[in-house]
Amino acid sequence: MIRDIRIFPEARRLEMKFVGGIGVQDRLDTLALVAPLIANRTLDRILINFSAAWHEPPLDKGGVPFEETLRQTGEYAGCRVAFVSRPHPYAAPKGDDTTALGFEFQCFSGLHAAQAWLEAP
Repeated sequence: MIRDIRIFPEARRLEMKFVGGIGVQDRLDTLALVAPLIANRTLDRILINFSAAWHEPPLDKGGVPFEETLRQTGEYAGCRVAFVSRPHPYAAPKGDDTTALGFEFQCFSGLHAAQAWLEAP
C-alpha cells in the first residue's frame, strides 16, 4: 500500500513511499492518484521509495517491474524517476534501454543517493 506522498515544490520533486506487498493494481491506483500532481510538469523529479515494500507477485513469479507500469501510464514522460528498493536480483534497465521508457530511470539502494541523483542537473 502507499504509505505517503510528499511534495517538495522548490526541488520539483514528488516522493511516494510504499510499504508491504504491492501488486500491479496498487501501483496503478497510486499512479492515478499522483497523475494530477505532475500533470503541469512543475514536478518532474519522482522518487519512488519501495525500501519497505515488496512486489506481489514476486518479479521472478511474473510480476511487472514498476518502471514498466510507469511507462504504460505515459504520464511520466520527460521525468527523472529514482527507484529506491531493498537489494534484490532484478536488473533495472540501463543506458539505451531507458530511452524506450520515455523518462530517465535509475535504481538505488539508499534514499540519499536517489535524492542526490534527482537534484543533479
